[in-house]
Amino acid sequence: MIEKLTLTGPADLLAYIPHLLGGTPTDSFVVLTATAGALGATLRVDAPMDAAPLGFAQTVTSLAAQDENATACYLIVYTDETGDDDRFPYAAHVAALGNELATAQMPVRKVYLVTSTHWAAYGTTERNPLEQITDSNANATLTFMGSAATVDVYNPALLGKWVEPVQVPVLTEEAVEHAQQEWDAALQTPGTPETETARKLAAWFQVPHLRDMLMAETITTNNGSMLDLLRGKFDGRPDWKRVDRAEALAFELMKVVPEGQRAPMLTLMGWLQWLKGSGTHAERYLKLAVEDVPHYRLAVLLREELVAILHIAEVAKNPETAYTRPIS
Repeated sequence: MIEKLTLTGPADLLAYIPHLLGGTPTDSFVVLTATAGALGATLRVDAPMDAAPLGFAQTVTSLAAQDENATACYLIVYTDETGDDDRFPYAAHVAALGNELATAQMPVRKVYLVTSTHWAAYGTTERNPLEQITDSNANATLTFMGSAATVDVYNPALLGKWVEPVQVPVLTEEAVEHAQQEWDAALQTPGTPETETARKLAAWFQVPHLRDMLMAETITTNNGSMLDLLRGKFDGRPDWKRVDRAEALAFELMKVVPEGQRAPMLTLMGWLQWLKGSGTHAERYLKLAVEDVPHYRLAVLLREELVAILHIAEVAKNPETAYTRPIS
């Protein structure tokens, strides 16, 4: 995001998280890994609800431990389900997670609680106003630099419905070559494509083989293996500007096709969000893809094999290759 941001207190730390995740979490546990003097990876998981404390703690720790450089971490509990004693929500889970993280050589430095009305150091009687977070130096600095604590999440329900379906092209060698050339050109051309061009691109995505090829074309550092591609294992740092362009372009393509032909683009958007480290948005897009075309195979596969089990993309594990939200 920016080369260096100095966090001087808890409010700064808590203000930083929405900028990382694209929104303030709800009903969530967030783990921020850390090394000496710097923060590392960010992990958000759903609040445990009925999950057994030890199993939940072991799962979260195994994910956090994928940051091999981490020597400590912070834990933030986002919930309004505070029970009779609102100082200790999910007390057993917090305790188990603290033990597991310590065993993994990344002890918890501090635990914080954030509700819809206040924030506090976990286990204390504090009720600090949320304005301390929004008015913090970190939030002001990030906002000044062009970041936003919330990002627009595309809502396909708002797209037009009175659109003619595109004709699915016949898969030929010539079609493959044309699809690759036109997608690459679109990724390198700013702005909104003309309707005819957009419909042609959307038509290419209706063919599974062409869809997969165009997904691979989006990542210029892919190693040629479709399995590695889907898992986010590349030969180097992707061109993230190209990825951002692909996601924006996919949304434009959905505007020129009716319901029932949007699943390929929604799947692309979900996969790209997962590569960026946003499992929440990835799950949303993949769910919408399956709603658009029931049992849409690639969306179902990605949800079951990657997103649902909280698998982290290989590219997102390494700070040198991971996505950082652009400053505009």
